[in-house]
Amino acid sequence: MKCLAANTANSILSIALVDGDRLIYAYETAETRDQGNLLLSHMQFGLKEEGLSFDDIDLLSVVTGPGSFTGIRIGLAAMRGIALASAKPIVGISSFELYAEARDGFQNIVCLESWRDELYIRLEDAEPVNLPPEEFSRSLPTGHYLISGDAADKLAPFVKGAAISERKSTAADVALLGIAKFKAQGAQKPLPFYLRDADVTISTKS
Repeated sequence: MKCLAANTANSILSIALVDGDRLIYAYETAETRDQGNLLLSHMQFGLKEEGLSFDDIDLLSVVTGPGSFTGIRIGLAAMRGIALASAKPIVGISSFELYAEARDGFQNIVCLESWRDELYIRLEDAEPVNLPPEEFSRSLPTGHYLISGDAADKLAPFVKGAAISERKSTAADVALLGIAKFKAQGAQKPLPFYLRDADVTISTKS
């Protein structure tokens, strides 16, 4: 199964094309400006390099957030548009699913960048929260914790003795998770997972 995957929701813009469990094209950059053009142009380039088109893809997989509001919208709009135009199935992977990591003897905390004082945090299968790291840590029971995610280093100083994951999740992981989810649950209509309200300023002009 060929899966084309994208993550524009987190710190790294990442694109991958896998065939089964084999990675055949990857692109990533820390540049978050002009994500829409970067996403589509590098997808097209990757397909061309492999002698493929969107018609040859079996599945699309995209990260739904939480993370960057703009990035989430860009990724979902682009991937859902491609799915509609090419009549291909699509699945959504949350940022928490993407960065979750199991390690014997540890409870996993996924901590994600929000570009604010608050971070997006989830302990194992508990409900995720949007809190400053020091506030989250105050209600955390004593235990052995493994912190993963692109903001793990921001939470770690507040969780005594916690281990920090060094694994960097990419769109290749989004593709593999997407294939597994599609086989288990079928196609979806991915929706944005923001976790908090957007920062909106209402104009006072009449």
